Amino acid sequence: MVERKVESDAFRLEYGPEVPKGVLIDDIVSYLGEYRFKLPEYFYILDFADGQLIDPHRRESMEQMSQRAIDLRNSKGRSSAREQAEKIGFQELDRQLITAQIGDSILWMSPMGLESEGYGNYGFAFFGKVNGGFEKRISMKAKRIEKPTLDQFNKVNEVLIQEKTTHQKAEDFLSSPKVLQNLSEEYLDLVLKKVFNFRPNEEVQKMFKKVIGRVSSMISDLADLLMNPWKTKEEKVKGLNAVENYVLKLKDEYEALPWENIIYDRNQRIGDIVGDYGHKPPAAAGSCGSTGNKDGFTTGNVFAKGSGLNSLLSEEEWFNCPKCKFQADGPVGNQCPGCGLTKEDYAKETGVSCD
Repeated sequence: MVERKVESDAFRLEYGPEVPKGVLIDDIVSYLGEYRFKLPEYFYILDFADGQLIDPHRRESMEQMSQRAIDLRNSKGRSSAREQAEKIGFQELDRQLITAQIGDSILWMSPMGLESEGYGNYGFAFFGKVNGGFEKRISMKAKRIEKPTLDQFNKVNEVLIQEKTTHQKAEDFLSSPKVLQNLSEEYLDLVLKKVFNFRPNEEVQKMFKKVIGRVSSMISDLADLLMNPWKTKEEKVKGLNAVENYVLKLKDEYEALPWENIIYDRNQRIGDIVGDYGHKPPAAAGSCGSTGNKDGFTTGNVFAKGSGLNSLLSEEEWFNCPKCKFQADGPVGNQCPGCGLTKEDYAKETGVSCD
């Protein structure tokens, strides 16, 4: 890596071949949902095994992923108070889930972070259900709350948990999730509607699903591109920009025209759009911050922070060998100086073309 960097906490452009492709696809879809569609609700599935919540793709504990977020913030000389509170929250959730029964509910509040750190004016209320199976499977919904206050979060806690809380900062909520026996999502939504004026928007959810379905092949191509160590930083950035800009175009179309009147090519690939859409997308503020903010993106969604959207986005990235982990500090051409791996060998071993 070179010394000069542009930082981003939302989207990681470096993925090794050991990361399942499904992780990258989920990362991309989640990013677009929160950042560009402002989805009122987003869904997650987690496993609970050996006393810990587990990411089902990586088989990595959420506590470990929280620690990586802490280490990343610390490495950049930034406060990790929020990330530490999230880690405590996952530890507390793990402790409660050990004795949780099928059908129990999870309630976890995530007020917005400081504007000075790039957070937008919204937070989240997380609702989960404990389901059955060989391992406990946890279904979670992130419910986006616009322009909330801490007093409102305290009010919701008081009503739902039936305990008076006087939390003074976001970290107090993040470190204290609850597993409850008799909380339904319907009742939670009623309380959120009364306190926050929260209203799920089914039309936005449907539009997002249609748009993502339309660009599914491009998202798959982008995942391959981000995993490919032979591709340059510029190519990866253009690929990400192209998908994001194209999704914004589709969003505008779906908002302006009846969906059934829109005709499109389901087989269109990322290579077909990079030329027209590979430019930098417009800046947009949110809990991911602004694309114009040199500190990059930050998210208040505890289930998205460990998704790979929180690494550095440097202006240049030299080759990192997927086989021997050799890290170059300059161009390497067609062959790894460390072990001799070539682009052709890599393509044969992984099925991913470097051209």
